[in-house]
Formats: sequence, C-alpha cells, structure tokens
Amino acid sequence: MSTSNSARPWYCRDRFVDEYKGTLRDDGEKLPMLKTLKILRAIIVNVGIFGIGGYAMYRGGDPTLLAVTTLAVAGAYNGLELGDYLALVQAYNEVQAETNDPDD
Repeated sequence: MSTSNSARPWYCRDRFVDEYKGTLRDDGEKLPMLKTLKILRAIIVNVGIFGIGGYAMYRGGDPTLLAVTTLAVAGAYNGLELGDYLALVQAYNEVQAETNDPDD
C-alpha cells in the first residue's frame, strides 16, 4: 500500500491539503490571491465578532460573560482559520516540490 502524500504535519488535514493542491495545480489559482482572500475574510469576521460583543456590552450586557464568550468564539474561529491557512501552505509546498521533481 503506497501513498501519494508526502509526510504532512499533524496539524494539516489531508482532505484540505488535497483540495488546495487540486486548486493550485488544475485551476492555476495563484497563492497570493488565495492568501489575500483568506486574510480579508478573517478580518471581516473578527471585526464582526468583536463588534457584536462590544455592542452587546455597550447596550448593558454582562461584561464578564460577553467578554469570555467573544474571546472564545474569536479564538475558535481563528484556530480554524490558522489550520486552513497552514493546509494551504502545505499544499503549495507539495505542488512546488512536484513541479521541481525531475523524476515525474
């Protein structure tokens, strides 16, 4: 039983890496554009999370509960975004290694 995947770090999910490899290889998508879209999405979501939390506190909500909830949601979202970003970088590195490999 052989595998076509190189040794990937534990934090890179194989499904995401394979999907990004297909996008980078087949669609000709450029890495800077994907990175820019991911960063823009993360900024918009983070502003929304902290904006809603801040507005709720401004309107008289319990600051302790709202702060903990806001930080927990932002931390969970940013953890998912980091994992997705690292899968993109891993896929990019694997595609680069495949194109530079003279054996293929």
